[in-house]
Amino acid sequence: MSEEYAKPGSNHDAYNAIGYGYQWWIPEGEEGEFMAIGVYGQWIYVHPKKQVIIVKTSADPNFMSKGYELKHVEFFRAIASAI
Repeated sequence: MSEEYAKPGSNHDAYNAIGYGYQWWIPEGEEGEFMAIGVYGQWIYVHPKKQVIIVKTSADPNFMSKGYELKHVEFFRAIASAI
């Protein structure tokens, strides 16, 4: 469970759609997922309940586009649900 300041949207910053704490990003929801997000679209997505880890390496010049992180979370969740 993350502290209030680390929850998604807690500081009303456009870049805080996903919560953050101790070098890990925490998406909204009750699944207990967490992830590391690197510059240019590198990801480590961890879904403990499903025992799924997804690693994405990339060099995407659009990594700062609106909704980029949330689209990835949705994509990773779909993969985890399908397994």
